Amino acid sequence: MNSSPTQTEHTTLAAWPLAICQALEAAGINPDPLLATANLSRSDFIDKPDGRVDVNLMTVFWQAVEDETKNPAFALSVANYVQPMHFRALGLLMLTTENLESAILKLGHYSELVSNSVTTRVETTPDLIGLCIDPIASVTIHPMSVDSFYATLLAFSTQLGALADPIDHVELLRPEPNTSEKWQQRFNAPVQFSAKQNCLWFKRDALNRPGVMGDKQLAAFNESVVKEYISNMNSNSVRLKVKGIIVTMLENGEPNLQTIADQLHMSERSLRRRLKEEDVSYRDLLNETRMELAEHYLEQTQLPITAVSLRLGFTDTSNFSRAFARWFKVSPSQYRVQAKE
Repeated sequence: MNSSPTQTEHTTLAAWPLAICQALEAAGINPDPLLATANLSRSDFIDKPDGRVDVNLMTVFWQAVEDETKNPAFALSVANYVQPMHFRALGLLMLTTENLESAILKLGHYSELVSNSVTTRVETTPDLIGLCIDPIASVTIHPMSVDSFYATLLAFSTQLGALADPIDHVELLRPEPNTSEKWQQRFNAPVQFSAKQNCLWFKRDALNRPGVMGDKQLAAFNESVVKEYISNMNSNSVRLKVKGIIVTMLENGEPNLQTIADQLHMSERSLRRRLKEEDVSYRDLLNETRMELAEHYLEQTQLPITAVSLRLGFTDTSNFSRAFARWFKVSPSQYRVQAKE
């Protein structure tokens, strides 16, 4: 297994498979054969918890775990074996922020350290703060990975001093399983399955207590370490960063290159140069992202074609249909039928 953060495009921390192995062993299951199905081995990362694991391999591993345990809720128990330190410098940053709300904001901002296989964003209302996980269309992640991450965040919030029952409600993209009450019990809050997004909603008044280790100087240092790690991890992935920003902005219309450059804190000229160095243009990335998202929405959701076109930043359905026909040589509705078949 390759643990270098720059050699595969989408990776997650090696601490996750280690925690899964512990959960499996606690359940009396030998994890090694399951790791082998994904071409993984504990010996590759047991001494490198800050190494990286290819998310494609993790998805295979999660499926093997579900097949072996025959328990779609198994990932909820993995949180029992994850500690803030497993998130490395990001975990330390969370520990040293002034309160839990600040910790969640930092986690949302720097979540690619944990995994860059999804897009993470924070939503707020006067009473709630939600950590949302948006799939990247070209990357397949197992629903168990989202379950384990959200259960881990709940465990962290309890460890760091949140008031009792800090979760208001949970939204999950995954279809409702037969054992849905296990999710309700874990989060002690309403859980909506087949939702429009993945989002763990915290009660803000349960989070705004002084942090266990609140320390501005330590927090500043830990944040600098997090930034350096992510910078090294993504040193050659401007293309990936641009696609991630496109995904988050498309629903509000097609973003222009200057807007993307502003998000990356660089000039438009510098961004063009960096993309040219990677032998790709912004228009190529925009089309590529739209194609991948279109495939995802038509294959994995029941969203109407009109809603899909809006999420892809098209001004109307006819423009989307014409573009889709250029990409795939069939209409969106025909593609959906063929995908189901």
